Amino acid sequence: MKKVGLVTCLEIPEPDPDEEIQLQSVRDAGADAQLIAWDDSTVDWSSFDVIVLRSCWDYPWREQEFRNWLQIADRATRVMNPVEVISWNLHKGYLLDLQQAGVPVVPTRLLEAGSGEESLEKILVEQGWDRYVIKPAISAGSWLTALFQEGDLPVAKRFVAEHAQQRDLLVQPYIESVESAGERANVYLDGNFSHCVIKSPRFTGDDEQVGEAQEVLPEDILVGEQALRCSPGPVLYGRVDTVRDVDGKSMVAELELIEPTLFLQQHPPASAVFGAICQRFAQS
Repeated sequence: MKKVGLVTCLEIPEPDPDEEIQLQSVRDAGADAQLIAWDDSTVDWSSFDVIVLRSCWDYPWREQEFRNWLQIADRATRVMNPVEVISWNLHKGYLLDLQQAGVPVVPTRLLEAGSGEESLEKILVEQGWDRYVIKPAISAGSWLTALFQEGDLPVAKRFVAEHAQQRDLLVQPYIESVESAGERANVYLDGNFSHCVIKSPRFTGDDEQVGEAQEVLPEDILVGEQALRCSPGPVLYGRVDTVRDVDGKSMVAELELIEPTLFLQQHPPASAVFGAICQRFAQS
């Protein structure tokens, strides 16, 4: 029997709604599934045929440790998604790569670590954004994600002064359409579209609000496939979160290829697909 490790962390920041579903789906596919923490030093990674990153959601504040572990795990077993994909997707500067490749994305400006507060002001003047979001370039969930509006510049500058010394930050316009249409989380398994749910945007301290599975929009499929083609390696699982621009056209807000929630509760048929894919990668 093949052995599949679903990777979490010892101190998970929030519950994983997919956890039990994923474990059972892999077992139903005929493999031995175990939940293991990337930061558990007692784990023998070579004892697994494949490990699949799922809820290792503490890596943003443990980045170098996590990168070091990825190299250790990659030498010991098969890692999915592949380490080259994870490494590329860790830093949300990938949005600039997508943009350069012609994929419609939420306009994104990068504040490199060490940038002064003047850099933020320059970006806002150049872009003319009245409402804007600042967040770490390496983040998960809503960690250090803040919304500002016209008149908040002194507060935003303090935010940058506090957080931009040690990490890169992203500055993006606030997308008004999320208030009425939400974000569409489009889930892909083995490179193929699986299902879509609508979720609300999150800022620091917010819980994730998710609706039921929705009918997919053809434009989202097209944009999602464009984004996935930019991945530097094969993708076992992924999620393309899309929003609408002022003209109602689809654009990528996030391309999640490390540890996205897959919303298997909202679309039960996807659990069997997930389990079968894990089993296949364990055998190959």
